[in-house]
Amino acid sequence: MLKLGLRSVLAHRLRFVLCTVAVMLGIGFVSGAMIFTDTLSTALKKNFAGSTADITVTPVSALSDDTGTSSARPATLSSDLANQIAGVPGVAGTDPQLLTTGPQILGSDSKPTDTYGLPTYGAGWPHDPRTSPFKLIDGKAPWGEGQLGLDQSTAQREGYELGDKVKVVTPAKAVTGTLTAITTPVLAGVAAGAPLVTFDPATGQRLLLGGPGWTSIGVAVQPGQDSAAVTKAIEAVAGKDATVRTAAQVSADGKNALDDTFGGFSTVLLMFAGLALFVGAFLIVNTFAMLVAQRSRELAMLRAIGASRGQVTGTVLAEGLVLGAIGSTLGLLLGGGVAAGLQFFYQRLDLAIPTAVLQISPATIIACYLLGIGITLAAASPAARRAGKLPPVAAMRDDAMLPERSILVRVTIGAFMLLMAATVYAIAVNLKGLPAAVLLGLGAAITLLGVVMTSPLISRYAVRGLMSPFGRKAPVTLGRRNAERNPRRTSATASALMISLALVSGLVVIASSAKASVDKGITDAIGTSDLVVTSDGGNPFSGQVRDRIAEVPGITSVHRVRQMAGKVGDTSVRVSGVDEGTLDGPITAQVEAGMVNGLQPGQAIVPRNLARTLDLSVGKAFQLITTTGTHRLTVAGVIAPNRQLNAIALSLPGYTAIGGAATDTTLYVEVADGTSLATVLPTVVAKLQDYPAVQVRDQQAYAKGERGPINAILGVVGMLLALAILIAVLGIVNTLALGVVERTREIGLLRAIGMDRPQLRRMLQIESIAIALLGALLGLVIGVLFGASIQQVMAEDGLAVLDIPVLQLGIAVLVAAAVGVLAAVWPSRRAARLDVLRAIATE
Repeated sequence: MLKLGLRSVLAHRLRFVLCTVAVMLGIGFVSGAMIFTDTLSTALKKNFAGSTADITVTPVSALSDDTGTSSARPATLSSDLANQIAGVPGVAGTDPQLLTTGPQILGSDSKPTDTYGLPTYGAGWPHDPRTSPFKLIDGKAPWGEGQLGLDQSTAQREGYELGDKVKVVTPAKAVTGTLTAITTPVLAGVAAGAPLVTFDPATGQRLLLGGPGWTSIGVAVQPGQDSAAVTKAIEAVAGKDATVRTAAQVSADGKNALDDTFGGFSTVLLMFAGLALFVGAFLIVNTFAMLVAQRSRELAMLRAIGASRGQVTGTVLAEGLVLGAIGSTLGLLLGGGVAAGLQFFYQRLDLAIPTAVLQISPATIIACYLLGIGITLAAASPAARRAGKLPPVAAMRDDAMLPERSILVRVTIGAFMLLMAATVYAIAVNLKGLPAAVLLGLGAAITLLGVVMTSPLISRYAVRGLMSPFGRKAPVTLGRRNAERNPRRTSATASALMISLALVSGLVVIASSAKASVDKGITDAIGTSDLVVTSDGGNPFSGQVRDRIAEVPGITSVHRVRQMAGKVGDTSVRVSGVDEGTLDGPITAQVEAGMVNGLQPGQAIVPRNLARTLDLSVGKAFQLITTTGTHRLTVAGVIAPNRQLNAIALSLPGYTAIGGAATDTTLYVEVADGTSLATVLPTVVAKLQDYPAVQVRDQQAYAKGERGPINAILGVVGMLLALAILIAVLGIVNTLALGVVERTREIGLLRAIGMDRPQLRRMLQIESIAIALLGALLGLVIGVLFGASIQQVMAEDGLAVLDIPVLQLGIAVLVAAAVGVLAAVWPSRRAARLDVLRAIATE
């Protein structure tokens, strides 16, 4: 049977090409993600080997905050502890180290360098190279306030050479130093691969920490000593306030950090893979259904000469096996190209990401073949079972086909699923947050399956309505009836486009609603503020910025906001420190209970959504965990959700009392009535020339910047749409091409009674457009319903405005119609070229 299946594939290879392409695309994205991950892992292991101290001691922090956007001072260790560890038996030496986020490196154009989402780290130069988390490549160590070092990738990207002047903005102030050292990036730990600027230890403490202390202590173990025993001895000395890790543990942390950073690319690739394979499965189902119908007499002949039902079924499955194996093989090759392309992309960006020869592991190969072959076999199974039911006597008939089963059972199941989906939606909209979103996702999946099940019935009536604007001429009528007469085939082909556009249109509605919510949230929340001051990348900046802005004539007030990370129980939160009066002017806070002004240290304001999550109310105490420890606070007020202050808010004295640093994250500036903003803005910018990383924007420009991440999401959605359209084109082309083969005699008769070639092409184009529009409209309805439902349940979590982009969705319908026309080009040309007499003689 396998041999027969292989011969059948070779004999009908053109009919299987498009199915193979669908499998190849899906497996290509899966294998690309896996190969890229394996290659990165191999490179990391190679780079991390021997790149860290034998043992590393770090302070125990109640909360880890390595985002670079917090104005809290990191937890530190003392020099005394380093001296105590140096006395532990088996220790060859210790080196107190400084490594933290916060600085920004400026390029030669005095603008912050692009780190592509990675935080920039600042470090103090280590005294002992044996324990250094980075290595010197060229130059000499920076000693003294006027010297600094850069990692090699940043220096190359910005064109810096040894001896050049480099400007760096630190949390304390902006400094200019002479480049004396070119280093590797940090090779291990949570900072692995990130851009790095180094200072001498004393300068680093002053600029990065604002005082004494070390973020870690590197320990070198004497040769021949038992590292495990030395580690236990150090743990006893360090006590509960420090964590002791071996070199292997630090390297593992570094690998996990880079996996987290670049895991998003793998996730995107897997999204494309899932879409390609899921939609491609419909193409395969349709192809095998049509092929079995066309070869019914051939398969019945096998039964007549002695083949059992199982053998005939096995023959069709063998074809699926061959198709899946070929598609998976091509997909693996494509995946290698995808992974190589990602590596090239990172190299072009000059990111300090280690590379290696592409690693195609046995696990990747096995997984891809199992997935590709498994999906193909599953999709071919319905047609294979149908082929096995053909009776031997059917071989003596010209129309050797099994009678079509009633769609009643299928439609009934589909209707039940739609009813179930409606119930899930009804439950979800009465919930909030993540549980509601999960239920909505389940409801959307059930809705899609329900519509797929009922689509043969829907297509019977929908096609006629959709084609009515095209008139009643003969080619139009014949094309419409071709789409109507086999509703299973039409609906199966349309389902591929339906599922794709349902996903994409749902994401478009969510993204468009997010953009509208950002605009409304900023307009409602900023209140009387004319200018908003932030730093590139959200990094904290010096408190002196506020003082300089306040000196500008025409400025009436400058309110500051500081921020750091925190946790209440297991819930991660942001913690803000605000000026007195900030919440009833520059930021419009709607008070629902308690007060927002006159806060004392130990009192907090909580947004309503967070108060519900944490079960907090006015007068209730709670424990806040930050990098500086655990702090007891009392709720003084509850406010409505506010985009500009979606955090636990404290007074500035209260913020300082829990360890918040004297650096700001946002300033809200008010301009006097009658003063031109166009006059004030350039003056403010000129005042901040020493702080090039600081951005001063009016409300409109600020809102545009806040929409940036949403635009990035829309970019991904656009690529998903392109892939969806590609697979939809493959499906429609495949259906029409096989339909031409199936209806060869019919086409010959139409040509014989007077239909010319343009009319024949028009007929097939109408059939193709009908399928495309059916799938597009069903997909858009489901997608808009899903997107609107997500907006409703996320209304209090920042998605306050429902915005359905009618223009974009209308364009999607027009694109679907264009897809129908394009998909019909090759099949219609092929049909028009058929020899009339040979076509009529075809059995």
